[in-house]
Amino acid sequence: MQRIDGQLVLSPTDLTKHLACAHVTTLDLAALEDPAGRGARTADDALNLVFSKGMEHEHAYLERLSRAGLGVSEIPTRYDVAGRIEAERQTLAAMRSGTEVIYQATFYDGQWGGQADFLLRTDRPSDLGEWSYDIADTKLARRLKVPALLQMATYAERLATLQGVHPEFLTVVTGDGVERPWRLADVASYARRARGRLSEAVQPSSPARLPTEPVPVAHCSQCRWKSRCGDLWEAADDLSMVAGMRKGHRQILIEAGISTIADLAGAAAGDLPHGIGRPSRERLVQQARLQLAERATGTAAYELLSPEAGAGLLVLPPPSPGDVYLDFEGDPFANQGAGREYLAGLWDRDGTFTSWWAHSFEREQTLTEQLVDNLIGRLKVDPGMHVYHYAAYEQTALKRLTGRHGTRESELDTLLRGERFVDLYAVVRGGIRISKPSYSIKKLEDFYWGHTRTAGSEAEV
Repeated sequence: MQRIDGQLVLSPTDLTKHLACAHVTTLDLAALEDPAGRGARTADDALNLVFSKGMEHEHAYLERLSRAGLGVSEIPTRYDVAGRIEAERQTLAAMRSGTEVIYQATFYDGQWGGQADFLLRTDRPSDLGEWSYDIADTKLARRLKVPALLQMATYAERLATLQGVHPEFLTVVTGDGVERPWRLADVASYARRARGRLSEAVQPSSPARLPTEPVPVAHCSQCRWKSRCGDLWEAADDLSMVAGMRKGHRQILIEAGISTIADLAGAAAGDLPHGIGRPSRERLVQQARLQLAERATGTAAYELLSPEAGAGLLVLPPPSPGDVYLDFEGDPFANQGAGREYLAGLWDRDGTFTSWWAHSFEREQTLTEQLVDNLIGRLKVDPGMHVYHYAAYEQTALKRLTGRHGTRESELDTLLRGERFVDLYAVVRGGIRISKPSYSIKKLEDFYWGHTRTAGSEAEV
C-alpha cells in the first residue's frame, strides 16, 4: 500500500492481507500518515529466510525456462508513478513483440499496481496477434492456496485490458517445482468481489470503513504489526489472551459485557451466555482464573481436572524401563520445499541422549531407518516401552519420512498399531489446566525448570 502523488495505490498483497485481517488495512492506512511506522516490527530472521528462499525458488524457475530455450524479457521494477507507467509500457512492448517469457511484468491502472512473477506466451489470439499471455507465480508452498490465486486474478484484470482477452490459466509453481494451473474463470468472480471490498474499505467516507480491532488470526505470525497488537491485547487484558479462546466465543462474551480476563475470571460459568456450551464455559472461566492468579502472584500454577476415562492423565501407560522421549528438528524449506528432518533425538530413562543428523536427502533416509530400527530394538527388549512426544508432529514426521523414502513402513505400522506413541500434549490438555496463555511445551518449562527459555538463553537438556 502506497500513497503516490496523493493517490492511494493498492497491491494484490494488500488484498490478501485484508481478507486475512481487516485490522491490518487500518494499521497500514494509518502508517501512510506516519512513515516511521511506529509499532511495526522489522523483518526478523524467520521472515528474511522465507523471503530468501522465495527468491531462490523464483530464480530457479527463471533459469529452468531459460534452459528450455525460451526467450526472456525482464522488466525493471519501479515504484513511483512515472516509473510504474514506464514499466507497464515496457511490459506491453514485450507482449507485442511476442516474447515467450516476461519476468517481473508490471501492471498499473492508477489504483492497483504490482508485478507478476512471469507472463507465459500461449497460442491464443488476442489484440497482440496470434498469441496472448497467461500468468505464473512462484510460491514456496507445495499446494495451491487461495491468496496466490487472488493475487494472480488481480493481475489478470489489467492483463486482459492490455491484451484484449482474459488469460485462461493462472499457474502456481509450487516449492517442488511443479506447475499447477488453475482456470481464471473459477476464481475471477470471487476475486472481483474481494477487490471491491478492499477498495470500499479504504475510501474515507465509505460505510465499509468501520472501526476495526485486532483479533488473533493465522496471519498474525507473519504480520509486521504483530508486536503492536500483542501489546494492545496485554494492556487491555483482552480475552484473546485466554488459552483456548475461540474467536466466536470471544465475541459472544464481549456482547454479554465480559471483555477482559478479569471479567471472565470473576464470572460464574453458569451465568455466561449459553451460546457457549457448558464444558467450554467452565473451561474458559477456570483458565481465566488461573492466568489471573499467576499474574497476581508471579507463580505458575496448575489444577488437575476431574478424572475421565480415556482422557488426560488416565491415558498414560504404566512407566517402563525402555520408555523414551522423541523429538525432531526440521527445516521446512530444504529439499525444494519438501522439507527435511535434519535431527532426531531420543532421551531414555537412564538420561542417555541418542541423536541422528541428516544434511542431505540420502542421510535423511539413513536417519529414518536407524531411528525406527532403534525403536523396534527397544520394543523387543522391553515390550512395555512407549515413545513419548509433545503434540502430533513426531508421528506425522515419521509417517512422512517412511513414505517419502519408501522404507521401514511396516515397522512404523507395528509401533502405531501397538499404540506405542503417547502424545503428552493431549495428556496435558485433557488432564491439567495451567496458568499460561498457551499450552506450548515452552510454557510448560515453568513447571519443571522454574522458568521458561527466552531468545538467546542457554538451552537446557
